[in-house]
Amino acid sequence: MQINKIVLSFALILVCRISGAGGSATAAEAVPAGRVALVIGNSRYEPAIGALHNPVNDARAVAKTLRALGFTVIEKHNLKRDELMEAMIQFRGKLRGAEVGLFYFAGHGISVNGSNYLIPIKSGYSPEALSVTDLRLLAETKLFNAEEAVADMTQAGAGCNLVILDACRSTPIARNPQTRDASSAGGLAEMNPPAGSLIAFATDAGHTANDGVGANSIYTEELVKHLLTPGLTIEQVFKRTRAGVMERSGGSQMPAEYSRLVGEDIFLAGQMSAKPSESAKPSEPASPLTPTFTPPQAARPAPTLAEINRLANAGNAAACVGALHAAVLNHGPSAHYATPLATLLERVKISLRDPNTATENAPEAIQTCHLVLSALTESLPSRHPDCATLSAKAWNRQGDALLLLSRPQEALTAFNSAAELDPSDGYVLYNRGRAYLALDRKEEARTDFTAAAGAKFRKSGVHQLATEALAELK
Repeated sequence: MQINKIVLSFALILVCRISGAGGSATAAEAVPAGRVALVIGNSRYEPAIGALHNPVNDARAVAKTLRALGFTVIEKHNLKRDELMEAMIQFRGKLRGAEVGLFYFAGHGISVNGSNYLIPIKSGYSPEALSVTDLRLLAETKLFNAEEAVADMTQAGAGCNLVILDACRSTPIARNPQTRDASSAGGLAEMNPPAGSLIAFATDAGHTANDGVGANSIYTEELVKHLLTPGLTIEQVFKRTRAGVMERSGGSQMPAEYSRLVGEDIFLAGQMSAKPSESAKPSEPASPLTPTFTPPQAARPAPTLAEINRLANAGNAAACVGALHAAVLNHGPSAHYATPLATLLERVKISLRDPNTATENAPEAIQTCHLVLSALTESLPSRHPDCATLSAKAWNRQGDALLLLSRPQEALTAFNSAAELDPSDGYVLYNRGRAYLALDRKEEARTDFTAAAGAKFRKSGVHQLATEALAELK
């Protein structure tokens, strides 16, 4: 039996009891208590396994997101096997009676003889010169079987259990010990979802996803953003995540989901506007699977333009876009919604100006730009002129942030999108030239710098920037 790389960058196994899937919406204004999560990020692997850049960052991002969604989070970094087991015991003890339990692991993972294993720090695991049977025995004693997390959580008694594995990173030990082939794409050992569950892969079977060169992987950034968006079912979260990842990767990474969910829709971030259930009674207990911010007896009024603008001025992009979504559902698109979206982009621009904090602010800037792009088409009337202009600005500022994170290829894609939407913007041409230069494509950089330094932009500040860039190229 071949040892394969685990190819999923984010595998989410949503294991929900069928008996809890059909409850009524809650009447609480806030997300109900009783959500518990264990979040682990392992980066500091020994050379034989391969150190990783992003898992701790990804774990922090996920933990922050889950806390915002009402979870009590146990967050751990760089755990050895015994520490991982102890954390699991601590987590299992808190699950009894919880409405939702969630286990998240970011780091290395491999498949051995059809089973998937998470690799702790300093595990001592090595596939050298061992038979498949010996490897399976070694894996059981040195690694952590991912199926144990599912079994432990199910036995603990939480109403709904989620297991998230961000364990796709390439490692030399994920290879066939007979052929010693570490170059094949490999594949994920099948984990069939039980009824009432969903499995999501950040990249399709037979493919791998990179650890990433920025603060987080593109899948993490997309998933976190959509998990925080009110009004989305869990299926819609993954649909939007897949679209975002495919767009940002140029189609090279395509997430996939396999769902056997049953019962009512699941809204982890709540429904911004819920309709009362005909069968629901005020005295009925709330369902842990359909938390909502709206009383079932009466829909909450849609946010006003003043409220939306207030959220934009405060820089709360996720809440602002969520409020926009609710307002559009109730009243339809409006030209007035261009103002808060423009405000969010202006705040991004300001956050990237200070050289002392720009790199630190870049991940949040990217997320804000994505939120604006997702909101523009549904918020503004069809063919509204501000839609193309604001979209171009969002792509341009996203490209700026990507360059700060040393991701020039992704930045170039963003700048190309901006140039298509607004070819008259000299700053887009100048910035695209910077991306070309970072990719050592000097002639293409020279072409864009020359255009940005032309007479058309003589009265603009970009003229001087482009002129200086051309002088440095000579």
